[in-house]
Amino acid sequence: MLQNSILIKIVFIAIFSIFFISCQTSKPLPSGIQTGYEAVNPASIIAVPLFILPDPSKTISIDLATISSENIIALLQKKVIDSFDGQPNINGYPFEVVQKALLKSNSNVLLKLNETMKNVANRFSSRDSSVRTLITSSCLSRRNFLEFYSYCLATEPTWIDNLNTLTARVMNADTALILVINQIESHFVDGIYSITGGFSVLLVDTNNAKLVWGKDGNLTLQNPPEKKYFPYWSDLINGVFTNNFWDDFPGRVVDKKIKKK
Repeated sequence: MLQNSILIKIVFIAIFSIFFISCQTSKPLPSGIQTGYEAVNPASIIAVPLFILPDPSKTISIDLATISSENIIALLQKKVIDSFDGQPNINGYPFEVVQKALLKSNSNVLLKLNETMKNVANRFSSRDSSVRTLITSSCLSRRNFLEFYSYCLATEPTWIDNLNTLTARVMNADTALILVINQIESHFVDGIYSITGGFSVLLVDTNNAKLVWGKDGNLTLQNPPEKKYFPYWSDLINGVFTNNFWDDFPGRVVDKKIKKK
């Protein structure tokens, strides 16, 4: 009886421990500014040329033909940079400047960053047990792209090394602004034309790759039946990247504060 009692206690403790750990790893990551970075004001930000990756946390797709034909990358990058117009406390280098600097130095660091991001995402569909064991419990319980970045990608040594290399090539900035397309879809159903876009913006510490600030944004637009064409992607992008999207971005001055001066 004593042995049975001890065994029951051990089993109970084991179950409680598993439950406790699962609760710990499943705690949602907040959108916006991250804990510990509330007072951070980056000295310099580099805007990293855009990444394209379906959100590994969801069953969604990306239409590459639409991205090309609708010039979505250029529209996105312009909208993001324009969102920082008139922000005296935010300094950095836009996408095109970073791209030119990397081309000038003949660097393939963007390709390496892109490969690492895709390799980590592909682990979830791998049947190789040695690959699957690389997925931590926190990574496995991810809910969105922010959590995929923080729990799966930011801890990868190759990602950190290449991020360090990137900043060394471009003015030694202390933070990087990473823009990711993670959903582009167009649908024609029951006579209705609609489009859906999903994007993630991440501000990361270039020293350790940790997330400083981040947000996922997605939107679906549909035209009324009398309009026999798809909505404009520029309207969708403008609908995602409103002023409210950038709330609590480090160093950003909101309209109310500007009016008080």
